[in-house]
Amino acid sequence: EMMIHYFYIDQAKQQSSSQSETSERGGGNNQNLFVPSQEILNGNFFLLGQSVWIICQLLLEKLLTVSDLDPIRRYLPPYDRPKANARYSSIQDSAYGSLGVNEKFGFSGRPNRPIGVLGTCKVYRICSKTVVAYPLTFETNDFYMSADHNLLLDNIRSDFEFLTKCWKLKGRPIYIMLLREQHLRGPQKAELLELLTQIRQGKLSSNITVRLERLQTSIAAACIEHLDFLNFNSEAVELHFNPVNEPKSVHESGQYKSLTDMSKLPIIFEDLDYVNHVCDFKNRSPHELREILKNTDTSVSSLRIQTLCVYELYKQGGLELMIDHRRVREYLEMIGKEAAEIQHWSILRFVSSILHKMVDSLAPALTNLLVRGKTVTIGVFGHDETVIDKPMRPKEIFDILYGDSVFGRSEFHAVLLQELLINVSTLMSTNPQLFNGILKLRLGWILEAMKLGLDNFKADIEDLVTLNTLSPNEVKQLLYYVLTFNVQLFQDRAEAERRTYFQKRQMDGALCRVPIQFFEHAWYILEKTPGGIKLCDYLLPQQPTLSDMTDYELNFSLKIDEMLSRISDPPYRCLVVEMFELINVLLRRNPELRFLKTLDFDYLISEAVQLFKQQTNPPDAYSAFYNLPISLLGSTGFMIKAIIGYLFDPTAAVTSETNIEICKIS
Repeated sequence: EMMIHYFYIDQAKQQSSSQSETSERGGGNNQNLFVPSQEILNGNFFLLGQSVWIICQLLLEKLLTVSDLDPIRRYLPPYDRPKANARYSSIQDSAYGSLGVNEKFGFSGRPNRPIGVLGTCKVYRICSKTVVAYPLTFETNDFYMSADHNLLLDNIRSDFEFLTKCWKLKGRPIYIMLLREQHLRGPQKAELLELLTQIRQGKLSSNITVRLERLQTSIAAACIEHLDFLNFNSEAVELHFNPVNEPKSVHESGQYKSLTDMSKLPIIFEDLDYVNHVCDFKNRSPHELREILKNTDTSVSSLRIQTLCVYELYKQGGLELMIDHRRVREYLEMIGKEAAEIQHWSILRFVSSILHKMVDSLAPALTNLLVRGKTVTIGVFGHDETVIDKPMRPKEIFDILYGDSVFGRSEFHAVLLQELLINVSTLMSTNPQLFNGILKLRLGWILEAMKLGLDNFKADIEDLVTLNTLSPNEVKQLLYYVLTFNVQLFQDRAEAERRTYFQKRQMDGALCRVPIQFFEHAWYILEKTPGGIKLCDYLLPQQPTLSDMTDYELNFSLKIDEMLSRISDPPYRCLVVEMFELINVLLRRNPELRFLKTLDFDYLISEAVQLFKQQTNPPDAYSAFYNLPISLLGSTGFMIKAIIGYLFDPTAAVTSETNIEICKIS
């Protein structure tokens, strides 16, 4: 027997069934309206359905058991699973990958995936060796975010909280902290010592209890898993262990003899303006660049010169270019390590971008946003963006970040967007209400909003501070500040009163935030507009839009958002949203009104600005209009006059004076 792929309803039989309804009732309703698919007649078989059918038959005949299907018994609750001496493990990606390799089908095995905090809290037996691992939180070679000590401390506390809630396996979890010398240097030393004191006392918070003991003692009560089912002599799986060696003498431990001898590191706010300063090295030959690099000392002040010099060599010969028995890649790695130690974030970000580094958890973070109904775009503000509406593999995300649309326009954006994606995903899980009204997360525009938010603080701090010079933890705090900028539940009343309406419109426009039920209001407006809605030379017709979609449908919301995405000026986008809301209120209070022609939003805003200009005559009409309060005495009054004039004047037509310049595809 063969499994049918699908069944469908034959329309002809359905019509004949309705005509002979009486006879069917008398005859027992023996007419079958469902017709099977015909791919079997052509020799095409639905292998997935056929395999499931065969497995079901084997289960029914008791020739196969559930344990045979799932040997590691993942179908059981955690407390009923067998003890941790089973012959399986998830410590090595290459182990599970080799199990899935099949040359005939072209299967290369499971792709590499990072091991989470639950996996690193187990003890593994591999080839008669006991192996423990520290979490990826402490890994600094893959990406630079762990080099920020404040962010590292936050991640450690988050890991403890996660383990407290989610650890269901037998045995106790072992959390290994990898402390480096630079962790005890600088202004973050006090916070780290406070955390270590809490761990020593055994109490991190009211619901998190820990125990500090020797590793040899804790292994006996740990969750142990074995990985002995593979032939490790083959080339399929290669085990590489890098043990952490403790220094045995003062000379091996570095130049510091005690914590009191460690110098406090300077906080550097200098940005790396590689676009303007690279001209100093652009016309130099490779020999001259090598001499500059050779004669430059290793001080902090000369680190920028080294970076720009190596960057010019990279542009001439790539990462594999040899410089005095070292490749450009090795020089960049050395500069990155030194920049991480002195917390020079602009150089560290620049070097990480040149080396094409990428966060391991980027794909899960993107999936977390997509499953919550958000659409994500990756790109640089003011340029083309890549829309992501389905989960992607890490390689696909890598190609977008380091392609011409991002890395080709800004080296810093390739790594800043990764930071932003991780932070947005974290806030989406902890504070989803911050993203109310934001349908599409345009990461490039959110970075622009963060730059605008940073400008609000420049009166209190040095003007040299840019987004590139902030630490990853400060970037995370700035993102939270931007998302709560106009949210009444989170904002400070005194600080909110100091903000101008221009700043509020800038921030809401850059975040692409709209009011609640905005898309339902746009649907109601479209019902009252036979000629459709026009914005930035993009026309959304009334038909077939209303007949093909519904007001609560996501596709319609994406249509409206696509129109708004053509605007390249954030405050102008906010004005368009305000115009939508005013038209909705006007039409709902006067349901007999209709727009007899195409509703052109660019024309309406242009007319409102012209009315404002005639009354006040400001030097820059649009900038002054952006700063008007949202009231009848402000922008609302001028917009209502423009709407009423457009509604009752059948001779009104769009002129060439409409502000089309700010309506560009971004």
